[in-house]
Amino acid sequence: MPQTVRASQAPNGLNVRIDRVRIGGLALRTWTTWIQETDDVPVADRRDIVLVHGLGVSSEYFERLAVHLGRVGAVHLLDLPGFAGVPRPDRHLEIDDFARLIARWVEHVGLERPTFLGHSMGSQIVTEVLASHPGIASHAVLIGPPVNAQERSVPRQALRLLQSSVHESPRTRGIALRGYVECGPHWFAQVLPRMLRYPIEDRLPAVDVPVLVVRGEHDHVAPRAWAQLLADAAPDGRWVEIAGASHAVIYEHSRQVGDLVLEHVRR
Repeated sequence: MPQTVRASQAPNGLNVRIDRVRIGGLALRTWTTWIQETDDVPVADRRDIVLVHGLGVSSEYFERLAVHLGRVGAVHLLDLPGFAGVPRPDRHLEIDDFARLIARWVEHVGLERPTFLGHSMGSQIVTEVLASHPGIASHAVLIGPPVNAQERSVPRQALRLLQSSVHESPRTRGIALRGYVECGPHWFAQVLPRMLRYPIEDRLPAVDVPVLVVRGEHDHVAPRAWAQLLADAAPDGRWVEIAGASHAVIYEHSRQVGDLVLEHVRR
């Protein structure tokens, strides 16, 4: 049974429901948050927003952003198989396997054309969900999307992540470290090559909804030229840069990201 709890150090009326499901043999944990005052928001203006995390980390990265987005509807934070203590599968998963799981979950819970937001590897998964399942979403937001086609190697991506982390706070680095520990080196190493070879730039032309690409000014994982290339690859794409931010822009600049997301879905 799902649990419903009320956060103690959050806006009045914030609720959180935790669900654990297994679909096609794969485990998935979801955190659904909403603020009670959204009951006053007209039904036509309410939004379901699905947040998908990146490699090695968890939905904890989204805790601040979810509160901001929760004022317009329900926000669903996903913890994918093998991450954040969610049971690991007994087989390798490709990006399209994660995408297929999420699409089946959307059908399972009955969401109607939510907005999908992915951070880092989550951007790849979101892209694949939308490219493989036309009509499933209303909008897409890709934040710090990997992997720059000119730098698809483990050493180069490790360097870019390190360069980006210099501009992040100790708290942000601590969240990432906890995620990596929970994930474990074996599962990380299993998923990493799948992320490196996923051709996001080739899949974006099949995405049939407005796409917003967001990068931080100091995000070396998703450089400016790469963000522009991805936005241009989408039939209806644009990109923005947040000054002073790095790869973890969703946590340290959550309000700015949230404002961009809400503006995007209202276009």
